[in-house]
Amino acid sequence: MDRPTELRRLARLLHRDTDALDYLAPLDAAHLMQLRRLLQEAFIERFAGTFKRLAAGGRLIPDALNAKLCTGVFGPALTANLSYFTPIDQAVRLAKHFDDDFLTDTARHQVPERAQALLAALPVEIMRGVTRKLLAAQEFAIMGGFTDYLPEDKALVLVKEIHGPAERLRVSAYAQRKDRIARIMAQLDDDAVAAQIAAAAAEPELMHEVVLTLAEMPAPEQQRMARISDRVDPALRGALKAQLAADPIAPRMSAYFEA
Repeated sequence: MDRPTELRRLARLLHRDTDALDYLAPLDAAHLMQLRRLLQEAFIERFAGTFKRLAAGGRLIPDALNAKLCTGVFGPALTANLSYFTPIDQAVRLAKHFDDDFLTDTARHQVPERAQALLAALPVEIMRGVTRKLLAAQEFAIMGGFTDYLPEDKALVLVKEIHGPAERLRVSAYAQRKDRIARIMAQLDDDAVAAQIAAAAAEPELMHEVVLTLAEMPAPEQQRMARISDRVDPALRGALKAQLAADPIAPRMSAYFEA
């Protein structure tokens, strides 16, 4: 588990810069995640009874009317909280009544961990519109959070909606499951991978994401990444090896360095 990733996610939840959370330095990544989840769950649990009653009432009326209540009365924040207590098949039917703007606003208020079953059931075409809206608004934190809980086949489809290589890396900066990011990256073609590596080389703060992703890849994929890295910059691997010489992650990248 990567601590900087979890710190960024917590900072986003608290509407703070990561520098403002220096007092949390004693907490490791797991404890930061626990703190974030406690904060997210506290509000939901406090009003769970109300959410359950409203969701139960929604089962008694037609989906079209229920959707109008969500968009015209409840709004995206309450709709997001009701989604955790709504049967998945009904939630999917309701989503088909919402436009991309309302779905995107609702996604901004959802807790990905709680929405996992819904993410698995929603048609990927609905998710495409939300992905484009979030990307246009540079909502990388929200996108990265959902990446951890999307089915991987859907995640790969949606990643291809992100055409900017630097933007892909900024999304992965908020995804804790670097192993999933590695599997997704491995399915991209050589040109797309080369573009991501070049983007990281141009913006050093993004190289950390490439390193974390490479470390999760098996040896054959690391060797492929080495060949692509050499296409981008023949000196890149050597410079990265020297930079990471004392870093405990370096042994996990041996296939990349030795290819």
